[in-house]
Amino acid sequence: MSKQPVIVIGAGVIGLSVANQLQEDGKYVVTIVAEHVPDSLPAGTRESAGWASPWAGAHWRAWSSNWDHWVQDMELQTYHLMNEIAERTPESGISKAQGLDYFETLPDGERPWYVSKVNDIRELSTDELPPGVAYGAEYSTVLINVPQYLAYLKSKFTGLGGTIEQRSLDHIEESLMFGGGSSGKTPIVVNCAALGNRVLGGVCDLGMRPVRGQTLVVSAPGAKRTITRLGSQFGYVIPRGDGTVVLGGTAEAGSWEEDEDRQTTQRILQRTLALEPLLLPPSMAGLSEAERVRELQANVIYAGVGFRPMRESGVRLETQEYVDSVSAKPFAVIHCYGHAGFGYQTSLGYARRVREMIESM
Repeated sequence: MSKQPVIVIGAGVIGLSVANQLQEDGKYVVTIVAEHVPDSLPAGTRESAGWASPWAGAHWRAWSSNWDHWVQDMELQTYHLMNEIAERTPESGISKAQGLDYFETLPDGERPWYVSKVNDIRELSTDELPPGVAYGAEYSTVLINVPQYLAYLKSKFTGLGGTIEQRSLDHIEESLMFGGGSSGKTPIVVNCAALGNRVLGGVCDLGMRPVRGQTLVVSAPGAKRTITRLGSQFGYVIPRGDGTVVLGGTAEAGSWEEDEDRQTTQRILQRTLALEPLLLPPSMAGLSEAERVRELQANVIYAGVGFRPMRESGVRLETQEYVDSVSAKPFAVIHCYGHAGFGYQTSLGYARRVREMIESM
């Protein structure tokens, strides 16, 4: 029996996760069509700021609210699957680490939902909290070395027999040119084009908008745990497991500014040093704050700007029927986009759900 062709639009973390899930299943022949593909640029060339995935931290830290049970499920599935990957596939770029979350205020005064779900949870006592923090918890989580993980997903996909076509699309139906082959079956299209859906013909989702994030990548081998502070002094420290650390950050809705803001850089350095003194060697603990900031700035490898793909009404996950204007034949599209800043920590859960949707067709 011939396999069902599937075309995945987009090679960010969502598209690659979906493509791997389907190709691994064995019942599908999958082609990724994407403008941006991991490891496709010459050495030393930076990825486009409009392609969100390469600019992420990343780590698993739940962003869903206490009442958003759907996204909670996506995050929790991904948490367990990524822990398994960290244990059995260290070359993936996923590794285990301690996570520490600080909340300046608790929404509705309630503890975050995930404290009853994650491993090795410990809620901090009042005297362990920094000034201005109302609640804190530490737990076992995973770090994601983004360049390594994206390369791993790409390599795994092609190793399973998947195909990648690197090109941009003007209209969603153009993707049909890259699937079907000799099977005679109409391809199923999975749309994971993220911010590209603002201008992709057949979609043109104007509810998609960028949330600008500015980060710094520094050399700081002494920092081992990932720390996030939520509130007016928002900031995070995300080690990559290779001696480099991502420091952030910002969440500027609607901004398309690609250049580094130097004042933001200084603010990130100050806030993250307050979160994690081990960004510098212990021998520098006696330096003044200004001196410590200068020392950390000297360890900056680069400043990055990326745009999280936020959708105003939330993630779009649904099936839509189209008609090919050339053949007049109908084809199905599963839309899976708009994951904003929680793409990595929900990616494997959403990939599972897309597979289930295709199986039910």
